[in-house]
Amino acid sequence: MTSNDFHQRTYYFSRRDSRRRRRCVRDGKIVEIRAPAPHADETIDLHGNFLAPGFIDVHVHGANGHDTMEANAEAFRAICDYHASGGTTSMLLTTATAPFAEILLALTQIGKLREEIPQIAGAHVEGPFISRDQAGAQNPEFICEASAELIGCLLEHRGVIKRITIAPETKGALVAIKAFSAAGIVVSGGHSNAWEEDARAALENGMRSATHTFNCMSSSRRRGTKRVAGLLEFALSEPKICCELIAEEHHVSPAMMKLVYCAKGVSGISLVSDATAGAGLTEETTFQLRREKMYREKWSLFSCRQRYPRRKRIAFDRSRASDDPQRGSAFT
Repeated sequence: MTSNDFHQRTYYFSRRDSRRRRRCVRDGKIVEIRAPAPHADETIDLHGNFLAPGFIDVHVHGANGHDTMEANAEAFRAICDYHASGGTTSMLLTTATAPFAEILLALTQIGKLREEIPQIAGAHVEGPFISRDQAGAQNPEFICEASAELIGCLLEHRGVIKRITIAPETKGALVAIKAFSAAGIVVSGGHSNAWEEDARAALENGMRSATHTFNCMSSSRRRGTKRVAGLLEFALSEPKICCELIAEEHHVSPAMMKLVYCAKGVSGISLVSDATAGAGLTEETTFQLRREKMYREKWSLFSCRQRYPRRKRIAFDRSRASDDPQRGSAFT
């Protein structure tokens, strides 16, 4: 059966469960779940396997040695093809903190190429309006304040940008959050050293998400005689906030995953891969990532710059690939 045949006809996929229900697929989409039909174009027994909608990944930088910031069709196709192997059928290509002109170029190319590459649902802009104290793998050299000029430049791409990560406590952040939220862009707090009052002000101005929860964000700290929540505790306690979660047990332990599940429930969590260009590469592979020569070793990426006598570990920048380089993450 060719993919063309699949998309042009109606099929009933039978899963042998107690209800004997059948999934009707038409034009590549599950359109109905019904009782067994006496007549169907074709019936395929899944033998206990599942037919499910494709995964949606709202935070993915790259795969197979390619990164969104390359801003070309070859890179975008390589990223989308790799993640499709793990079941991801729609994604927001995610930019990195870089020279602002390069971010704008990536957004322009995403806008031009998303019609050719249907898996691209838009862009997630991660940085540059973030905290230097919580930069993680983002390049601190290009972190900047959210000025009216830069906000305006990004809003020119409002049809492409679906999500943006901002540190609420940084200068100009609240104005930016309000502007992006008003434009229909989901604002996510992340790479942030915010105090509770900073996070609450961001919520009041439109922030509705937290980026890779537990990673690169403030947690409770003592201020005077009182312990005050950071962005982490605020996000977990606030019903209006949806928490991104990298659930591969290398960024967040099982107990912490259980904590966010108990706090937010299924509807308050968005599983993301946050995959880099290292996803899908075999062990000891060297590749280029945003002008930096990188080396993949197990779940971590290392800089190969010669000025360091030993490889320098890049904090929080994991390959997010499964042990099988031919498969995508189970959580993409």
